[in-house]
Parts: sequence; C-alpha cells; structure tokens
Amino acid sequence: MIGSLLVVIAFFIYFEPFRIEPYDPDVEVNGKPIPTVQGSYCWSSLFSAQCADMIYVDALHMTEKSKPVIVSPSDKIHLSFDRKPDSLEVVRWDSKTKSEQVSLKNDILSAPSAQGTYTYEVVAGWNEHGDGLSAFLIQVR
Repeated sequence: MIGSLLVVIAFFIYFEPFRIEPYDPDVEVNGKPIPTVQGSYCWSSLFSAQCADMIYVDALHMTEKSKPVIVSPSDKIHLSFDRKPDSLEVVRWDSKTKSEQVSLKNDILSAPSAQGTYTYEVVAGWNEHGDGLSAFLIQVR
C-alpha cells in the first residue's frame, strides 16, 4: 500500500502531468540571475493542451521593457532548465536586423567581447509536451 502511494507520488513529481506551460530557463552570470521574458508556446499535459501567442514581433520586442543585466566582455552565462529540453536553440540579437545563432556548451554561453546591448532568444522543445520561446537582455561594458 505504501509502495503504491510512493509510486503515485513519484509519478506526479517527475512527470508533472498538470503542468500547463513550458519550463522557464534559469539564466545567471557570476551567480547573479538574469530575468527572462516568456514568449509564445504550445504545451500539452495529461489533461490539457494549449498554445499561447504572446504577440511579440521578435525577441527584441520581447525585451524592450526589460532592464539589461550588466556583464563583462566574454563572461560565462549559465543557462539551464528544471527539466532538460530535447532541443535547444539560442540566437543573439545586437540590432534590429542582425542576429546569429550561438553555441551552448555544457549549459554555458559566452557574452560577446564587444560592448553593447544584446538580446538572447531561447527556443526550447520537449518531445512529449511542446515548446516555448523566452528571451533575456544583457549589456556588455
């Protein structure tokens, strides 16, 4: 009886069948958290499925009301999730028209060496549940 109860509890803790939106990334630099903005997503769980359109044009628009976190050139930015996504893409924007995909190694990406304000767009996908978009803003000084 107790064993069955423990299995049920473990199921709810691990699989989170009632979760209604994707996991937000945890982003930090030098131990300091970097706030993220949630964008559009599609997510399904045991009892529900939904898509939410946050009506942002792009990641720059998502972060236009955010205050940038100040970082030093080439600082290591840690990006992780409570549940590791099956797919992950990170794009760095430095102007309205200039963006590039950046690589993430061991949950770490490097801040640019050039001074300026940069927006990062994070697209994460979980095969069994869906995907989500988020963004964050840094300023290299």
